[in-house]
Amino acid sequence: MKKILVGLVAAAALTAAAEMKIGTVNMVDLVKLHPSYETNRALLKSTDADYKTKLDKQQEDLKAIADEGKKAQEDLANPMLSNAAKASAQKKLEEIQRRYIAARQEMEGAVRHYQSELGDLESRLMKLQTEEIRKTITAYAKENGFDMIIDSTMLAFSKASLEVTDDILRAMKVDPAKRATLKKDDKAAPATK
Repeated sequence: MKKILVGLVAAAALTAAAEMKIGTVNMVDLVKLHPSYETNRALLKSTDADYKTKLDKQQEDLKAIADEGKKAQEDLANPMLSNAAKASAQKKLEEIQRRYIAARQEMEGAVRHYQSELGDLESRLMKLQTEEIRKTITAYAKENGFDMIIDSTMLAFSKASLEVTDDILRAMKVDPAKRATLKKDDKAAPATK
């Protein structure tokens, strides 16, 4: 729906006012080539690794409780136990089961919490990055007399002469030649279904 709306706005703008100055940018390239993109990816990867380390520790603790439970079950199955010893072993097993359930619930909560935190961090970083890009585009548009700059990834077609992505990259202090490398990387990446 958003793509259709952008296309309709662009088409209406083109037909209604031929004197309008319009440009297009590839927002995907601008995001991937933004100076903070790699740093943000590294931060996300590091944060994810930290969360996985914490979850691995919880998993180890859970396994230790499970092993303790197996040992308690084996003890309970000993036919040589007196009734009092059996009752004590049964209480111990029930306590271990409660600890296991609590530890498992805590770990499941931690997984949900970490996923949420990681998603929030990714959203915040992306928002900051796109806000910077939009400010750069706005400043460029005002400075160069553009009435509208549209994301070319949302358009079915636009003239190559409208493309100003390289100019925006220069304004972000990024060498536009890096775009060619980005395009090669995109072509070399295996297609996913």
